[in-house]
Amino acid sequence: MNRLLPAVALLATAVPFQANASGDYEYPYSGIGGGMASLADTCDGAGSTCDDETSFFRVYSGARLLSNFGVEVGYTQTQDFELINAPGVPDLDLSLRGLDVTGLIHLPLNSRFDVFAKVGGFFWEGEADLAGVGSSDETGSDFRTGLGAQLGLTEHIYIRADYDYIPNVDYSGEDDLSLISGSIQYHF
Repeated sequence: MNRLLPAVALLATAVPFQANASGDYEYPYSGIGGGMASLADTCDGAGSTCDDETSFFRVYSGARLLSNFGVEVGYTQTQDFELINAPGVPDLDLSLRGLDVTGLIHLPLNSRFDVFAKVGGFFWEGEADLAGVGSSDETGSDFRTGLGAQLGLTEHIYIRADYDYIPNVDYSGEDDLSLISGSIQYHF
């Protein structure tokens, strides 16, 4: 699965699925973005050497199937969360990556600005690397939800802000992943 995720994500963004475009429908779109990822409760009581925040990037494609409903697929990958980084102790780094399939409910506020809510699934793989000892992988799937807004700068270029929440991601099964991102997308 490790080598398959980027290939599927690239295919999803290179070949956007087609929607029937008419008065209320939009053409497919693709985008790329990034921002801050945070794992809740990971560093509670761990001291100042634990860093449960890192950066991430996401590539995605989607289509507005109805005037207020769309679907989207994407690939997300974080940089390393440095969970242990102290002198005399082996470093423990955790990275996450995954595919998501999401439904979006749009509320257009004017012809080029709308807000949206989203819900779907996140199929993830995590890699924990303990320096000098080795690494281990774990996979899982979780519910994904979020909110966002997008603004059309031109007919084809949009900017977008998202907040995503994915509960119970991580080896412990108890850490919640929050993603705050900015993106640019192209509407075909």
